[in-house]
Amino acid sequence: MDNDIGCAVWFAARGKGIIFTNGEYIDYTSPARVVLTGLGADEQLGGYSRHRNSYFNGGWSPLAKDLKFEMERIWERNLGRDDRVIADHGREARFPFLDEQVVNCLNAIPVWLKVYLDLPRGIGDKLLLRCLAFHLGLLKTAELNKRAIQFGSRIVKMRNSCDGSAECPSLLTKSNDN
Repeated sequence: MDNDIGCAVWFAARGKGIIFTNGEYIDYTSPARVVLTGLGADEQLGGYSRHRNSYFNGGWSPLAKDLKFEMERIWERNLGRDDRVIADHGREARFPFLDEQVVNCLNAIPVWLKVYLDLPRGIGDKLLLRCLAFHLGLLKTAELNKRAIQFGSRIVKMRNSCDGSAECPSLLTKSNDN
């Protein structure tokens, strides 16, 4: 799983893709030197299925304990991986949800004001963030269900189509460059 996430972040950090402009599709490479990531939002705002399970199996206290645990291990589990794969493209990673002031602010808010898992997926998870998106007019964004990056990017599907060899042709570009 961590390799799939790292691979998806690596491809996203490349900043290469296709855009639609003036009625045609053209290749595009982002000149951005900094990549903003959402790392820390799910961990602090109850965005994972395991948080929902924790809540339904024990209530607010176990959920709050799990969210605290997530933040205690984020640096060893996710932060280093994402920083390294983004840096591989000569770009710098920024983690706004891990900013000290943001973390302190979220820690000061009771868990039941940040997440309300009695509501359906796509509403109750990351409730505080969804309310902000709604307030800013990002109505569709505010109600999107979470989709893990390794599945939303289809990296797992591409990897599973390979025969287990070290090089997976469906993950390589035509010119085999970055």
